[in-house]
Amino acid sequence: MPRRSPSEISAGGVLARPTGDEWEVCMVRSGRYWGLPKGHIETGERPEEAALREISEECGLPLAALSIVASLPHSEYVYRRDGRLIFKLVHHFLVIAPAGAALTPQAAEIDEAEWLFIDSAMTRSSFADSRTALAAARDALAARSR
Repeated sequence: MPRRSPSEISAGGVLARPTGDEWEVCMVRSGRYWGLPKGHIETGERPEEAALREISEECGLPLAALSIVASLPHSEYVYRRDGRLIFKLVHHFLVIAPAGAALTPQAAEIDEAEWLFIDSAMTRSSFADSRTALAAARDALAARSR
């Protein structure tokens, strides 16, 4: 069966900060669902630029403090909005924030943002694609620490 072209394309990913000799990652809650920060790619914007902008906006961190260190598996899924099927593609990246970075959730977009160790984040995640991105981020962060 041929793949459908996405009707929505977003970017975001795993936001991580060092804490001692471990890493914490940011999970965001919208309604009852916990996932990764992400948002729509604007016209003329590359996925990497959109990921940094959306993470900065949703988590209240300065854009200049964030850096992409790896690409993570993208996700594709379908959901229904106003009776229409929406085919969505999400580009995920591993984004590093400085140690001690504090989260200030963007109230218009998300209800809560929290730093968690990766295993706790994987347990809290409401979505399989977030768990896939978190697992890939865990591997990439472990490789950085060697």
